[in-house]
Amino acid sequence: PIRKVSEKKRAQLKAERLLTGRLIIRQDGKCAECKGKLGWGSAPHHEIFRSHGGKSDEENVILLCLSCHGKKHHLKLIVKE
Repeated sequence: PIRKVSEKKRAQLKAERLLTGRLIIRQDGKCAECKGKLGWGSAPHHEIFRSHGGKSDEENVILLCLSCHGKKHHLKLIVKE
């Protein structure tokens, strides 16, 4: 069964998509750290984490490739071939 999405969640997802689109344009389709081309694996990164009061807006969010996002959070990216 498909779960229903609340109107609040639907609005949040729409706002996230719009923000991502603006960030892609602002960053010219490149990772904010390594300047590599952003592909399917891009991740929004909050400079001030939401858990610390950071907002989800253009002043606080950058787009990173998955590798750089993992480095920011000290995570290892494992690619299986």
